[in-house]
Amino acid sequence: MDIKLSWDLVLVAAFAVLFAYHFLLGQNSTIKLILSMYIAILTADGVAKILREFVFEPSPGLQSLVGTRESEIFTILRITLFLVAVVIFSVKGGFQILLEKHPHWAVRSGIHGVFSILGAGLFLSTILIYLSGNSFVEGMIHANEISIYSESWIARALIDFYQFWFSVPAIAFLATSFFFEKSEE
Repeated sequence: MDIKLSWDLVLVAAFAVLFAYHFLLGQNSTIKLILSMYIAILTADGVAKILREFVFEPSPGLQSLVGTRESEIFTILRITLFLVAVVIFSVKGGFQILLEKHPHWAVRSGIHGVFSILGAGLFLSTILIYLSGNSFVEGMIHANEISIYSESWIARALIDFYQFWFSVPAIAFLATSFFFEKSEE
């Protein structure tokens, strides 16, 4: 069997690894990780924008030092800030998630599987948005300029529908909150 290496195969493998990781974490930790990703996205975009507007743009010396690599530097900065913030918020975040357990194992597994899929999609779409030199907050400007966008239909779907991947986990949180009654203790 001859398998051709492509961006689609890489993205499917990354999605499978992220799904498995989320599923192994457990439902409460998966939801905490998704919430941490939301906070990390806003943190990475905000800090990069502040650094660009208040440090980089007013400094001609820094601009001449960077030259034409401004986009690459801010891409690396956003990805690094995002990954560091996800880890810090997940490990040291001052919040805990405690969902009520549904009595049936199949429903629990299904809900956890949905959150695992949404978490993997949110992570991959965020990384692809940042690799394209764009920002979740500022919007898409030139995603079609990166090679993975033109070579992979999965990358196009993750980038073109990033609003979907960003908003659906929050909608899923809201929807599942109606299924679980908080027990009075």
